[in-house]
Amino acid sequence: MDSVLVLLDKYNLKDPVQEARGVFDNRTLQKIYGQLLVQGDISGDESLKAAATLEEISIMDLEKLISSTNKNDIRTVYDGLLAGSQKHIRSYVKALAERKIRYEPKHLSQEEYDRIVKLP
Repeated sequence: MDSVLVLLDKYNLKDPVQEARGVFDNRTLQKIYGQLLVQGDISGDESLKAAATLEEISIMDLEKLISSTNKNDIRTVYDGLLAGSQKHIRSYVKALAERKIRYEPKHLSQEEYDRIVKLP
């Protein structure tokens, strides 16, 4: 968050963070948040699946953003966020596997998902 704030200040961009928790200006993001929140409230298993789904979406979004900029400082921050999302999805998938649940990607291609998660 601090790195993103530095970029927002440097490029004189409006900070999109809202005062209220879970409230977003972006309607698509708000819809996704609401759907995943409902899913996560069902059970611990569903909460892990919802979290993995969110990381899939984050990975896709970050990959698009990385490819759309030539500014090294922005790419560096995006690369760090991407690495974090990849680490998180691996953790969620591992936790599901420990519960004998196989997570199926919903947004990433199977090939990209397998590359990130490195399933046996």
